[in-house]
Amino acid sequence: MKDARRAFAPCRHVAVAAAALLLAPALRAQEVYKSIDAQGRVVYSDRGMTRDAPKTTVRVEEPDPAAAARLAKEQQALNEADAERTKRQAADDKARAAAEKKKADTCKNARTQYYRMADARRLMQRDAEGNPVYYSDEQADAMREQARKAMTAACGS
Repeated sequence: MKDARRAFAPCRHVAVAAAALLLAPALRAQEVYKSIDAQGRVVYSDRGMTRDAPKTTVRVEEPDPAAAARLAKEQQALNEADAERTKRQAADDKARAAAEKKKADTCKNARTQYYRMADARRLMQRDAEGNPVYYSDEQADAMREQARKAMTAACGS
């Protein structure tokens, strides 16, 4: 019989320790201290900040399952709306970036065209047989002015 008690002694200690651990949070939850910290915020703790800190009873009510379900559904709807807004914002940002790139490319092309015309002594085009046909000075100046206006419109200056 003595050997049987020795065999169960470790189990008995484990059971007592487990019971003490299970009861400890319940005992600590009854001793709640309310105090105000240096920044003026209210602090609830299981230990008082001072020796004379007053104990406060905190009442915890179980949530209404219907209200919890309603709140969960509202939170899900808010999360879905936020995800949709984020998706729409990403699409808008992508479209804006594409438009800015297109504008920059248009400006670059207009500037290249203008400087190519401004640097050329004589402007010409090829006819149907591939022979060069030169523009008069007045026609070339008008084309350069038109290219300058296109560059100003595309680049803003």
